[in-house]
Amino acid sequence: MSDQNLINQTIQRELPRVLFIDGDESSIRRYISALSRDCCQPPPPQATRDGRVVYCHGHHSDNTTDPCCVGICSLDGLDRDDLGDFDLVICAMALPDGTAFDALRVIHEKHPHLPVVLIGDDHDMADAAEAIRAGAIDVLHVREMRKNWLPQMIEKWLAQQEVRIEDYRTIRQIRRSFAMSQLQNQRLESLVSKLDLKTRTDELTRLFNRRWLNLALQGCWMDAARNNLPLAFLMIDLDGFKHHNDTRGHQDGDRMLQLAAKVIQANSRQVDIVARYGGDEFCVLMPHTTAAEAKTVAQRIIREFESSVRMSGDDSPNLSMSIGLAHIDLSRPINSEQLAVHADEAMYAAKSKGKGRVMIRRKDHIFAE
Repeated sequence: MSDQNLINQTIQRELPRVLFIDGDESSIRRYISALSRDCCQPPPPQATRDGRVVYCHGHHSDNTTDPCCVGICSLDGLDRDDLGDFDLVICAMALPDGTAFDALRVIHEKHPHLPVVLIGDDHDMADAAEAIRAGAIDVLHVREMRKNWLPQMIEKWLAQQEVRIEDYRTIRQIRRSFAMSQLQNQRLESLVSKLDLKTRTDELTRLFNRRWLNLALQGCWMDAARNNLPLAFLMIDLDGFKHHNDTRGHQDGDRMLQLAAKVIQANSRQVDIVARYGGDEFCVLMPHTTAAEAKTVAQRIIREFESSVRMSGDDSPNLSMSIGLAHIDLSRPINSEQLAVHADEAMYAAKSKGKGRVMIRRKDHIFAE
């Protein structure tokens, strides 16, 4: 299947087509029930000659009627399936005639870009890192599949896969455009490296860009919600930057943005996602972080920035930072987008309070230092 066909297949279908591989047919029924799709209701599943069990009586797509949910109970059935009509595979770690690693090998030999998610129990989680290295895009505990989050998780997995396919297709086009001489290969590798960096980073500050931040935010939100983990988000704005930019010029304004980025990055952990949100606004996404820990980091960023401005020899007394802090356990957002909105509201509260400070968004539009 060509790259373009794979992309079109993902975009055009009304419902993502999912292949479930599990030796326990009752588990497959349970997962499909969690999808809450009208087309996956009775009639009962029907076995086919190629080892499939079809659990869907069909949904309309491109003037045809096709099943969106299919189950296979063994590796033997997987070997006989060409897999050409699926968007996602959800596979149990243990199968009657093999393992998920055997299934990954068969799937990726047939369709290298088909995303595969593995499901296991406590014993299987020890192999999660190895499964990711083998090509799985995610590994979940079986109890996470029983919390009715499957539709949202499928949407997340396919969105991430679409980005991967777009990047892969662009790089493939670049590779085909060069001859294979040694000099051109060197130029090619340099261009591919720059492309990969450009899709993720802001050109001026070298921080992650807003597109990459949004993908990371969605992934961290799902992880925090599934596993009841803390998650904090900082929205940072440079006080007095517009006046500084207007009076000193854009070149000096860019220097201040780079200085701010350097300070924020230096005071964040390696696991944090530091990004330029736009203009003179920055963000720090902080997984596995309590509100108290996030506040300490925010206060340190403010102090270090003011100190760095003075040490740089700049005589602008009005340059400072206002930071809004939102936390999943405090403001109780309903989704990842609302977490960012809460941080933005807290940041504006900090600016109205007198700038150069941290404000925390709590429930019911209550803000506190």
